[in-house]
Amino acid sequence: MFSRRFFLPASLLLAMILAACGGSTTTTPSSPPAATSTPATTPTTSSNAVIMTATAMVKGQSTTILTNAQGMTLYYFTPDTPTTVACTGGCAKIWPPLVFTGSGTPNSDTTLPGTLSVFNGANGNQVEYSGFLLYTYSGDTATGQTKGEGLFGKWFVATPDLASVVIRVATAMVKGQSTTILTNAQGMTLYYFTPDSATKAACTGGCAQTWPPLVFSGSGTPLSDAPLSGKLTLLNGANGNQIEYNGHLLYTYSGDSAAGETKGEGLFGKWFVATPSLH
Repeated sequence: MFSRRFFLPASLLLAMILAACGGSTTTTPSSPPAATSTPATTPTTSSNAVIMTATAMVKGQSTTILTNAQGMTLYYFTPDTPTTVACTGGCAKIWPPLVFTGSGTPNSDTTLPGTLSVFNGANGNQVEYSGFLLYTYSGDTATGQTKGEGLFGKWFVATPDLASVVIRVATAMVKGQSTTILTNAQGMTLYYFTPDSATKAACTGGCAQTWPPLVFSGSGTPLSDAPLSGKLTLLNGANGNQIEYNGHLLYTYSGDSAAGETKGEGLFGKWFVATPSLH
């Protein structure tokens, strides 16, 4: 295995920056370090599989990843939701969407713990894995490369364990301010309740019908779709295996009817939107 430096032409780098920032010309992220990697194993081809698995180095770790039929690394974009695509137009030229041209349901060359589906949106019939829309990256020039990992804090390599993700990071308007927030896997805003403690839920019964607790039904530790500064844990209490972030039990709000809504913010002076910086 060896490393090679990959230099992008200035025009492509500028386009990539603009696309990842939604076309803004006022904010320019610092240029990410170039990195290349070669897969430890080559994916097995399948005549009708649109998703394959392979092993590649991701941030210095040997990782099982998802690839397209040609073996190119697949990525997801955290501003997307299961029902909305945020990377279109110029962004989609830098990050080509994985589009399904067949009939029926997309399949993989191996059994995956998650579900493959198709979302008909701005990019056409784009393939989703457990609610994550999939893309390749124009900066990857060979199989096994994962140069897009972590770019702008929004692009990450897709792996089979995305099926276990219960927390997503999104951007929403909170009291007139664009804010990075935590959501559930469906993109619905998460909240915390100040009367709760790290060891006891104060919102149960009728309260929990209005503010449904975020409950973990899997095994192991809950996962997020992007790195978090805090810790995800579980409290087995009155609401079941409820997920906590830095000791704050998490809930959705029945008054929110769509992803991105934050109608519960500040209600009764006790309910607040959960953010990655919550301590």
